[in-house]
Amino acid sequence: MRIALIVPPPPTLASGNENTARRLAAGLAQRGHAVTRLVAGSAELDEAAQSRERFDLVHVYHAFRAATPRDFGGGGPRPARVVTFAGSDLPGLPLAQEHAAVIGDEVARADAAMVALPEQRTAVEARWPTLCGRVVVVPKGVVAPIGDFDLRARMGWRDDERLALLPAHVRPVKGNRRAVEWFADVVAALPSARLVLLGAAIDGDYARELRALLAATPYAWWLGALPAAAMAGCYRAADAVVNLSDYEGLSNALLEALALGRPVVAHAVPGNREWLHDGEQALLFHDRAGFVAACLAALRREPQVAAIAARGPAWIAAHHDPEREQDALLALYEQALAHRRATAG
Repeated sequence: MRIALIVPPPPTLASGNENTARRLAAGLAQRGHAVTRLVAGSAELDEAAQSRERFDLVHVYHAFRAATPRDFGGGGPRPARVVTFAGSDLPGLPLAQEHAAVIGDEVARADAAMVALPEQRTAVEARWPTLCGRVVVVPKGVVAPIGDFDLRARMGWRDDERLALLPAHVRPVKGNRRAVEWFADVVAALPSARLVLLGAAIDGDYARELRALLAATPYAWWLGALPAAAMAGCYRAADAVVNLSDYEGLSNALLEALALGRPVVAHAVPGNREWLHDGEQALLFHDRAGFVAACLAALRREPQVAAIAARGPAWIAAHHDPEREQDALLALYEQALAHRRATAG
């Protein structure tokens, strides 16, 4: 199968959705499919859309950030089209409402749609009834990251200094500033607590506000975006991997943390609460007090938190296997192709 995979432009190009798209493309290539990755709005995409080179399927990986008005086919039969609903595309969220017209255009041309969770399928089908029966859940696959990077040694920390890690690109929805502010209460109860933020500056204004806050904060550091090879060491150094997002699609960072058996402290918001259950895969919180209590339990290395974390790798292997992800993706593509054939007459 010849597939055009359209991904968002910078700065979103560095996002978790882009990482997922890269993984999917690599898996499809390993199974013998020809995948061309194209950036939305690029000259390369325009050239590919106008070319007579035939694609069997076009996959728009982000309903509004990767949306493209261009149809493919070069004057010939149009390929099947799949649209992925990522976190900010989902109905009811502010950005989805702001970009409703763009999303609607993608929906109108889609032969099938992809989401990460069953609850997201329900929401998409309720908002876009024309997609009913054609929204497919493709559970994300994850492989535990590998690589050597001694974060504690690089920062000069002892083992009795307790580390919370927030791996999230810097933009308001990820709650990076909120993490720094709320963590003050953690430090007040546990002076050895430290907070490290990892991620690229996606929103420039918000990033400047974060830098100003950190300049006056002695317990928190922002190290920017680290190479993928360094992430395994960062996760392993952490006593807690935290998430303070306003909403998620399905967090790659939390999947990786669980795959490595690290304690997860996560905001009980859409995209987290559907698959993370308090006391089973993670510690969930609803407010500042809950965040502080969960962080303290993890940073103090309480036995019940260690037991939850120890179950993570087996749980990930059972529910987020990359091979099953590829199987589900290809089944989605076959459904889209069948719909295109049927509607083409």
